[in-house]
Amino acid sequence: MAIKRNMVAGILLTLAVSIVAKLLSPYLPSLGGEALAMLMGIVLGNTLFAHERWNAGVKWAEKYPIEIGIAVLGLNVTLNNMATLGWSGVIFILLQMTATILFVMWIGGRVFKVAPQSAMLMGAGNAVCGSSAIASVAPAIGASDNQRRTAVATVSLAGVVLLFVLPVIGPELLHHNDMLVSALIGGTVQSVGQVSGTASLVGGDVVTYAPIFKMLRVVLLSAVVILMSRYATKATPVEGVAPTSKVKVPWFVVTFIVLVVINSFVSLPHVLTGTAHEVTSFFGIVNLAGIGLNLKWATIKSSGATFLGYGLVTIIFQVVLALGLITLLTH
Repeated sequence: MAIKRNMVAGILLTLAVSIVAKLLSPYLPSLGGEALAMLMGIVLGNTLFAHERWNAGVKWAEKYPIEIGIAVLGLNVTLNNMATLGWSGVIFILLQMTATILFVMWIGGRVFKVAPQSAMLMGAGNAVCGSSAIASVAPAIGASDNQRRTAVATVSLAGVVLLFVLPVIGPELLHHNDMLVSALIGGTVQSVGQVSGTASLVGGDVVTYAPIFKMLRVVLLSAVVILMSRYATKATPVEGVAPTSKVKVPWFVVTFIVLVVINSFVSLPHVLTGTAHEVTSFFGIVNLAGIGLNLKWATIKSSGATFLGYGLVTIIFQVVLALGLITLLTH
């Protein structure tokens, strides 16, 4: 995590893009800070800042701040979040996540012919919590940087699509029932920030309950990391470094679990949990800015059509599945 002199310029560039994206996000709520940072990064990283002198710092900014963000996210999640949803809510999230992961991994290998690591990253990113889940799973399964970046870009763009679509179709299809619309949004939209953004476009109690459904998915992140790490030992790596037979859970996932437990049994000061929320939110934007700056046209061209199709099929499956499960569990 040490910062070297040749990294300073790239780190400052990534922070600058992140700050601009955060400042602009209130004026572009349909995109949000994360998606805006990634799109700005892609454009700038392939035009004004394409020179390799920026690369080392951008890669550092892409990798390490998000790890801290994931770790302190545990200060905003408690085991009681699950109780708020009731058993039907918990069962809905478990079925939604499990089916999404299995479907995305299956279709990734059988239809889109992507590497096993890419399929697992897509499964985790869509089923759990977007780029944070991908950042957690990637080192545990031996995924390469290109696999990670492509998955994050695809999942983030998929989240933007849902951010536009669900506020329109959700209330209509679910008869303006705020709890059911919350389940749809909280059970499908990719990142924590995108869930909040989507919920805010609907309004009402959805703003309160959609993030709670989402937090249950986040609580299960550590289980997904461990299971995928075990599965990866049986898969043949294509681009990435082969994971060892011993499961290694990243430090920030362990820290996340510890903080969730502490936050569940100890009343923490609001200033601490509020600061943790802001840190997680901003470092998520930094992560997307770094990914955008690192994502070159060559990478987009080589896998763009495949992954865009992959992402589109995935979100259609997620929404149809969620609507089906909601109907089944409420009747």
